[in-house]
Amino acid sequence: MSTSLRSAARRRARATDVAELAGVSRSAVSRAFSQTAYIAPETRARVLEAAAELNYSPDSLASSLAKGRSNIVVVVLNQVDAIRGPSFHSALIRSLQDSGRLPVVLTLSPTDDGAKSLKRHLTFPVEGLIVMSDSVSAEVALHAVPYVRPIMLNFERTHADVDSIVTNDATGIAEMVDYLWDTGHRSIGFMAGRSSSFSSTIRRNALALEIARKGMHLAVEACGEFNYEQAFEAAPALAAGEELPDVIFCANDVMAFAVMDYFRLNTQHRVPEDLSIVGFDDVFMASWPIYNLSTIRLDIDRMAAAVTAILESRLDPKNRMFDPPKVAAELVLRGTIGRRIQYT
Repeated sequence: MSTSLRSAARRRARATDVAELAGVSRSAVSRAFSQTAYIAPETRARVLEAAAELNYSPDSLASSLAKGRSNIVVVVLNQVDAIRGPSFHSALIRSLQDSGRLPVVLTLSPTDDGAKSLKRHLTFPVEGLIVMSDSVSAEVALHAVPYVRPIMLNFERTHADVDSIVTNDATGIAEMVDYLWDTGHRSIGFMAGRSSSFSSTIRRNALALEIARKGMHLAVEACGEFNYEQAFEAAPALAAGEELPDVIFCANDVMAFAVMDYFRLNTQHRVPEDLSIVGFDDVFMASWPIYNLSTIRLDIDRMAAAVTAILESRLDPKNRMFDPPKVAAELVLRGTIGRRIQYT
């Protein structure tokens, strides 16, 4: 074995190493790993035998970049939340990987300059751009990657030039309000997320519509920024009125945990005997016995599959439009909704 081939054994083998060992040209190695290029069967066999000996695999990323295209899909997230985000993020990454794509994750703070961040980091061709960050608008995404329709999963879901997945949060909220009414709840408090969050706004609007339909009362609101610490600090505002609401609905589970902990640690109010609490997301901690949180769940596996289906639909030039399924929300009943006695 030559000196260069002995060196290849100690590093990642290159196509030139395979060509030397097989006694063929560099282009023959490329043709041997192509599904469409012609190469004599005996030559292909020599190349594959040499590749196996050197533990060589073709650099598909370099090849695709050289052609100006790739199977890279960039997923732009808000800064990773160790509780709220991973369930859907994991489902999405797994779905993309299973489809043969390479997910690249970019995390941004909601206060970051999205346009500058994308310009700085997206210096290579991509197949898809999936946006869940508050700091990247549809216009910013379209400018950063003008050759790809972005898939917006944040607050720009109705823009004409983007694709999106529609989550019908209102179905779960309507189910929750019906159940609260039937169990005697009449006044409700709301813990909102970030003002920049489309999800928080949608959930608040759906709540207002449903309680108005039932004749319930939105007694008090506070803002927890989708964050445990800030929700814990904001929780006293939910008890600042003359009467405690019958129930507090939080725009995500993390804030519901914070509200529950505040009332347990700092007041005499009991959950669910004196105060019911409901969250949104059904994160892994919601079923823990210490919380046993009633919440609203979205089918994250269906959402992830729908995102991948959009990318698959683009491979067919005849498919100009894709109508993704609407992902409905459902109420998950656990132990944080009590029964209230209504006196007439």
